[in-house]
Amino acid sequence: MLSKRVVVILIILISFKFSYSQNRDRNASGEVISWTLLQLIPSPVFYDDNNNENSQMKFGLRWNIIPVNYSFSANKYVSPFQFFRINPVRRFTGSVEVFMQPELITSKFEYSNLKQFGLSTGSRVIIPVFNKGEDIAISLGGKYSFRKTKNDNTENCYGIETGIYFLGGILGFQYTKNFNSDSQFNFGIFFKYY
Repeated sequence: MLSKRVVVILIILISFKFSYSQNRDRNASGEVISWTLLQLIPSPVFYDDNNNENSQMKFGLRWNIIPVNYSFSANKYVSPFQFFRINPVRRFTGSVEVFMQPELITSKFEYSNLKQFGLSTGSRVIIPVFNKGEDIAISLGGKYSFRKTKNDNTENCYGIETGIYFLGGILGFQYTKNFNSDSQFNFGIFFKYY
């Protein structure tokens, strides 16, 4: 009789466990898939295309990849480091990060003699300005751009990047000044979907 009661109690406890628990594996994979798909949406950028005589702006696309972020205001019980999937609250309340930016210009450079694809990498520090960075944050960083010329020579250059971000970091504006390049600057609208 005691064994029947134990079996009935175990069945009831197991049914409660499965009826009230959530399948975390399925939710976690759905979050990762949706986050990854949102990161594939590029940000629009305008590139300077000039030589000594002519100049014009070219439209392009930029993807923002952040492989490592170190937050200055992380809770003491969690690691200040995050990899790839960065929490925007931890990012915009003060942090430093490493970034990569694949870039694609939608039309050919006419005056700069550069190819359409490039890759920039660097690091930036993000400083909260208003409401702990949730409303306004700024960034300052350095970057190195890898780009080829139309005749396959390298046209790599250093640059300085600055930005201002709104709406919890979803929307922002970035400006880059390039040194030793025919494309002397670019201006982008920063979109980062979380």
